[in-house]
Amino acid sequence: MSQPQQDFTKIGFAKTFVLPALLVFLIPVIGCLFFLHAQERFDTQAREAILKQVQADPKLSEEERTNAIAFFTKVPYSRLITNKEFAANVDSTMLFYFATFRWMIRLSALSVVSGMAVFLLAGICVLFSMRSQLAQYLFLSIGWQLLRIYGALQTIVQGVLVLALSFWVTALWFNFYSVKLIAIAGFVAFLGVCVVLKAIFTNPKRDFTVEGIILDKESAQPLWQDLNTICQKVGATCPDQIIAGIDDSFFVTEQPVTVEGHVYRGKTLFVSLPLLKQLHSAEADAILAHEMAHFSGQDTLYSRRIAPLLQRYNTYLQNLHDGGITIPIFYFMLCFRALFELSLGKISRQREFRADKIAAETTSPRDFASALLRTIAYSKFRGSVESDLFKQEQALETANVSDRIESGFAAYVVAFASEQDIGVLETAHPFDSHPPTLQRLSALGVQLSAEETQALLGNLGDGGWHRNISAADEMERKQWQVYEERFRNYHEHSLPYRFLPSTPEEQAVVEKSFPAISFEGKEGRMWLDFAKVQYASWPDSIPFSEITRCTLSDEGVLAIFYNRPGELSRSINTKKFPKEQQEQVLGAFQHYYGRYLAAVEYQKQVRAAAESKAVGQAVPDTSDL
Repeated sequence: MSQPQQDFTKIGFAKTFVLPALLVFLIPVIGCLFFLHAQERFDTQAREAILKQVQADPKLSEEERTNAIAFFTKVPYSRLITNKEFAANVDSTMLFYFATFRWMIRLSALSVVSGMAVFLLAGICVLFSMRSQLAQYLFLSIGWQLLRIYGALQTIVQGVLVLALSFWVTALWFNFYSVKLIAIAGFVAFLGVCVVLKAIFTNPKRDFTVEGIILDKESAQPLWQDLNTICQKVGATCPDQIIAGIDDSFFVTEQPVTVEGHVYRGKTLFVSLPLLKQLHSAEADAILAHEMAHFSGQDTLYSRRIAPLLQRYNTYLQNLHDGGITIPIFYFMLCFRALFELSLGKISRQREFRADKIAAETTSPRDFASALLRTIAYSKFRGSVESDLFKQEQALETANVSDRIESGFAAYVVAFASEQDIGVLETAHPFDSHPPTLQRLSALGVQLSAEETQALLGNLGDGGWHRNISAADEMERKQWQVYEERFRNYHEHSLPYRFLPSTPEEQAVVEKSFPAISFEGKEGRMWLDFAKVQYASWPDSIPFSEITRCTLSDEGVLAIFYNRPGELSRSINTKKFPKEQQEQVLGAFQHYYGRYLAAVEYQKQVRAAAESKAVGQAVPDTSDL
């Protein structure tokens, strides 16, 4: 049953990436066909004119006339004028026309052939990049240089073709040309070239900010000693710094990291204080051995080298997407970015399997399995706690995320062990894509039944590594305070965008952020509140619930279309307000009406979730039948 799924994946990839990539050939193919047609048409006209002269020339004998007719019929005029002696007697305008056709055909053909060649070469780079991390870095570098040079040249070529077509299509078929059309085409082509050149030389910012506290070797000496022992076992050097934070993951990197405004370079390990508190010492050993194995395998080294290439590639793609004429080239480049992602995913999974194996050898397969499952359980429980808090439709006095996790995780992890499908679980991680949990455990020869999983996770962690950090509780508490306050503020900010007020309490929440406002203009005042808009010249207000669409003309007239018998629309001339208020008027309307639309969408999602839950509860359990 796996083959149809694989075929579907291939078809889906082709539809999503390969077919759009072929758009890069659209303008060159159109250009080639059109200018071949133009050249043939001029050839025909020139041949007819020459044959008339030959027929009418009294100086020619019948044999000479027959030979001349055969020659000029066989050899096209476009080829004849490439001869210097023949071209010397041809009008310069005609020579220019044919030279234009000839070069446009060549450029079109060159564009198509080079595109096919680059397609092949980049594909080879992708194929070879899957062999090893070194090969991935080398061939990604080669592929990036090849593709960005190709993208720049292709943009120039296609810009020239578009400019030539803007003149010749109308000139050849309709016997006129539009200066405005040519100017627009020229501007678009020039803009496309500028966009690509800018993209090539743009150096994207690579700031990596991590929230946490740097653990010096004095305040966490036992931790550094235990970590050094693990590093010796896995053949890795100790990290240059350890960051202790409250995220729900562990990771390592060699990219420069910014912590509390300071940039730290070298090898960095991030440890999760809340997770260390939940883990057994052996489980923490397994996780940290896994992370240190990424150092010994040079995984972080190659990630540091590859990351800037990918960032520049992504910046290049974004510029191509925004460049108008460069859209076909964007899809061409996007296809290879997707193919390189396959290579990145393949190598990443190999790295994870290797690190898992080393971690299991350093501790035991069961220690690593329980560490992995407990980490996933913690991440899922934390996500559910935050989701439940965020769904509350009243302002939170305190977010108390950490307290809820502390008090509820022990019960949750037992239920998690018995209810979750291990095969579809994955860890949270800021960098690499990890293999599914079942594959990771199977690779280590670990097969856990529901009872065994419960036995592993039901034994609460001893938090041994957490105790190795002096003042760990205080560090954690301070970080939770900042995080929970930010969470609470974001939740409170979101509340007005949820309500279509039906109670005084809900209306008070919305009005706090969206109070009634007004603007005085030359034709009278405009009023806005959370539910409606009113203008002085209107007989009454328009509730946002009746509005179907809005348009803004070049003259600054805001037309509001609404659903009411006998009326279709009303308008507000924003130019009739003081100049300093014109943008404020439009911005205020967008802000207030946008809030209403967001609330409508939110309420739809709430109803859909409630209906889905009700349907699920109504379906009888037939698992025993």
